[in-house]
Amino acid sequence: LPAGRFLPIAERLRLTSRLDLSAVALGLAELADKPTLKGLAVNLSASSLQDKDFRVKLQSQLRQHGEPARRLWLEVAENGALSHFDDFRDLCMELKACGCRVGIEHFGRQFSQIGLLHGLGLDYIKVDASFVRGLEASPGNQAFLKGLCSIVHGIGIQVIAEGVVSEAELQALAGVGFDGATGPAVKEPA
Repeated sequence: LPAGRFLPIAERLRLTSRLDLSAVALGLAELADKPTLKGLAVNLSASSLQDKDFRVKLQSQLRQHGEPARRLWLEVAENGALSHFDDFRDLCMELKACGCRVGIEHFGRQFSQIGLLHGLGLDYIKVDASFVRGLEASPGNQAFLKGLCSIVHGIGIQVIAEGVVSEAELQALAGVGFDGATGPAVKEPA
């Protein structure tokens, strides 16, 4: 069942915090079972940011798992992070204290807010796939993304591309300064 079908229902029923805690528990179990797995990303819903009880339970869960928690990457969509900025900032500080990595996914649509990234303690941003698609043939997007990488690297944040579908996109991303990528074109290391 695709997340797009059940998450809106979970939102209406106010169950997203419980789903997020379950997803984190599954992620931590996977990391504990596979000590060679370098990392695993779990998306948190924007509504969970505002739930103080969720944040307390999440911190407890992370502290109980020690080493696997340091390989967990927790991320929130750009729109949710910026819509609930104060809660997101607080969550970032709480999660960093627990040792996990923190990021924003689908980044770039609200580029004018880039100044807010400074001071959050983010480890990474995942740039939205819409900026990556056909990058090898788009000098304008290449210039934009090169500038973005320069700014974000300057405040100590890694830049990862979402939804990369071709080797040509991967090469173009490397050329403008991306640190990593996700998507069908990304092969697991041998």
